[in-house]
Amino acid sequence: MRRQRVVPVTRRERCGNEPCRWCDRNDVSCRFCAGSAWWRPEMPQPEPDGVIGWIRVDEPCRMCGGTGKEHDPLKPQPA
Repeated sequence: MRRQRVVPVTRRERCGNEPCRWCDRNDVSCRFCAGSAWWRPEMPQPEPDGVIGWIRVDEPCRMCGGTGKEHDPLKPQPA
């Protein structure tokens, strides 16, 4: 039986950078979390036999600051 993933629905309004033109927009969702403000990275976990395994963890998206909005510094910021 597969466990159902429960992701909190909390989302921040602003990323914490003031001023942030990316937070003022609502047209582009974060490409890392798909706009949910949560992502599932892998974390290393050593096993008893010494092998390093990987487990998934739920955490707020670091790429958008938990806002669900795209924050891409490689693209020109909106005017």
